[in-house]
Amino acid sequence: MANEDLMMEAAAKIATAIGAKAIVSYTKRCDCESEIPVIWVRELQIDVVQDLTMPDILEISERHMLDTAIQLYLERRLEKGMVVGVFPYAILLYDIEEGKNFIRVREFEDIVPREVMFSVLSLAMQIAVEGREGRAIGTAFIIGDGETIIRHSHQAILNPYEGQHQAVCDVKNRENWESIKELAQLDGVFVVNTDGFILASGRYLDASARDVVLPGGLGGRHRATAAITREHPVVGVTISESGGTIRVFREGQIRISLRPYERRYPVGNG
Repeated sequence: MANEDLMMEAAAKIATAIGAKAIVSYTKRCDCESEIPVIWVRELQIDVVQDLTMPDILEISERHMLDTAIQLYLERRLEKGMVVGVFPYAILLYDIEEGKNFIRVREFEDIVPREVMFSVLSLAMQIAVEGREGRAIGTAFIIGDGETIIRHSHQAILNPYEGQHQAVCDVKNRENWESIKELAQLDGVFVVNTDGFILASGRYLDASARDVVLPGGLGGRHRATAAITREHPVVGVTISESGGTIRVFREGQIRISLRPYERRYPVGNG
């Protein structure tokens, strides 16, 4: 039996015994029997760990599991439970609650309702992972009092959301996400009000980025987002075209930074 099969067999037994929510495998896809849903992750660069020490390898593995816990928390609202991670060199147990605590959505509830924040972050994660038509894209969502954001921004293109029925503007409705992803390819940002309705896309922010201090390598979109969140009580969510990192801004500062999840196969058994 191949090593991958042995690891998956052992992981399935452990997952069943502890009542895990999912098995996340970073090994080559193989046939296995499991009562627990299996997520097959691909594009993990195992070769980069070959010359590392075991503590370094475990740290990298834990980082991948944190990304997994965050994704499960955002996509499935799983707030508690264990995930079993299967690597070619180890089996790890991870508590979803650690990923939940890392996100700290409560920090924004005085500005943005939790349901709206969840939806925007989940959508941002999809954009970061999938891109569009095989290429990475970057965009930003500015969330808060819609009138305030509109007053301090201007339209770069014709607003696709002007005159639209509210139902097609609701970011909380996943049926609208494909059209949002299409529009995310355009320049400018999305304006989202506190009810979760998109008021505009393709909008440029009119906020002074003077004295904004950000880590090196972040461009104009991030600086403008930091600036408007510093000047007004709004929250900004950016997706970086380079690397796909998701950053959440408040009061001119990065409060959350999420690395994009590796591409994966759909959840299934075997």
